[in-house]
Amino acid sequence: MTAPFGLRPLAVLLLGFLSSIGCNRTAETPRGSEPVTAFVAASTKDAVQEIASAFKNDKNCEVKINVDDSSKLATQIVQEAPAQVFLSANEKWADFVKEKGFAQETVPLLGNSLVLVTPKGNPAGIRNAEDLAKGSLKRLAVAGPTVPAGIYARQALKKLKLWDALEAEKKVVAGDNVRITLTYVERGEAEAGIVYATDAKISDKVEVVYTFPADTHDSIRYPLVLLRAGNASTSGRAFFDYLQSAKAKDIFGKHGFTLLEAK
Repeated sequence: MTAPFGLRPLAVLLLGFLSSIGCNRTAETPRGSEPVTAFVAASTKDAVQEIASAFKNDKNCEVKINVDDSSKLATQIVQEAPAQVFLSANEKWADFVKEKGFAQETVPLLGNSLVLVTPKGNPAGIRNAEDLAKGSLKRLAVAGPTVPAGIYARQALKKLKLWDALEAEKKVVAGDNVRITLTYVERGEAEAGIVYATDAKISDKVEVVYTFPADTHDSIRYPLVLLRAGNASTSGRAFFDYLQSAKAKDIFGKHGFTLLEAK
């Protein structure tokens, strides 16, 4: 039955109010009223926070960010932690999530470089990888063995035939993630450390003394994963797409990441 004429304005106002709740109900986010939960590698923290802020301004949708080592995030995801999007610092942990049946879609998103950093002023005089054999090096900060940055660092040190001596002399200090590894160097608790170029870029307490050649370690690739829970969430899908947008790519580039083309 047709509503009485006097009730029509009220109905129109009510529909307008409902459509404004949560994420803007645009073509990209027609139903996404719920906040997005994104699990992101520690090295992407600053860039993703900036992108999440832009997403909130553009879509009126909140993004909750869980930052940690990719291996820990992947483990949480397969243990059914609530997440819609996963940005991993290497392909291994993205593949792990996919193999366990939690990934809906994966795209290659970012690249990075591996660098050797020292505290500002470089008190131990470490200028290149070979200098890690110097007696002035007491501690080398490297991310843990399951952390992507730690995996790449170990590959590079083994390729350069430095790892065995460093490990035998107990000079390696492992950080839970790459940002903690950077902190060890910033505080002077290690004379040198191996981190991503993007991590070194955000700190005014360290200096980059050496960039590891790309052929000393696996290619550093950050896959972006839309999780199955995200595929069921309009706002989750919207943020997954937004992370691949021109605006997001500009932000990632500003933070020092290289941008990868979809395979």
